[in-house]
Amino acid sequence: MLLAEGELKGKLMWAPFYGAQYKDDLVNKIAKQWKIDAGIIHLNRVCEGTAQHQMEIKNALAKMGLPVMTFEGNMADEREFDEVRTARMIDLFVTETLGLKKVA
Repeated sequence: MLLAEGELKGKLMWAPFYGAQYKDDLVNKIAKQWKIDAGIIHLNRVCEGTAQHQMEIKNALAKMGLPVMTFEGNMADEREFDEVRTARMIDLFVTETLGLKKVA
């Protein structure tokens, strides 16, 4: 069973209310189980409480030595999302930070 299923799914939903070490441990378990190599995290401007939790996830992944980037947007107002800038940031992250090359 994946950590995001069953009992732990509820824990993830309420994660902003847990202590920092518990959240770090939870992110660590999930990252190891999913075998992630890096993270790209959307910071949602419409919900600052969620965005704060997203930065805690970013920091927990960084503590594990994983490269992580963030990009901003607003799911309630797409005018605040700069698609060209975000695509450029992701491209640079993937090519420069992760050392991957485009296949095209």
